[in-house]
Amino acid sequence: MILNLHVVGPASNVAQFGEALQLALRVTTEGAGVLPDWLRQEFTPESTPDEKARWLNEWRMESDEGKARMERERGWEMSNWLYWVSGENGFWGIENITQGDGASLVLELNVADWPAPVAALEWLAERTGVTVDEVDFC
Repeated sequence: MILNLHVVGPASNVAQFGEALQLALRVTTEGAGVLPDWLRQEFTPESTPDEKARWLNEWRMESDEGKARMERERGWEMSNWLYWVSGENGFWGIENITQGDGASLVLELNVADWPAPVAALEWLAERTGVTVDEVDFC
């Protein structure tokens, strides 16, 4: 099924979001060096396997609200974020990015199910000062 996410905000921020996303899609062939410096600085440092295991054990004991809080506080490690954005996750992949009127763009996602877990895109939107304003299906 095709899901359209409408990203809106100031034109410069929408452009920054679109550029960062398009560069992220090139990482698998060109390496993480194609990402802008500002974006690379936003990621949480990579955790060791022991740190990940401890965090996951704590997360499993939390309520739904506590899990959401822990996820927000932890942030995204670059490798995990790129896994979701690249489409390797199996839940969704970016089919097309269409520029709107300068203050918007539409992300066309091929999704396996609804709701689609698009937290990686929402995180990028937050970092660039835009919002995912509208969702529709085609």
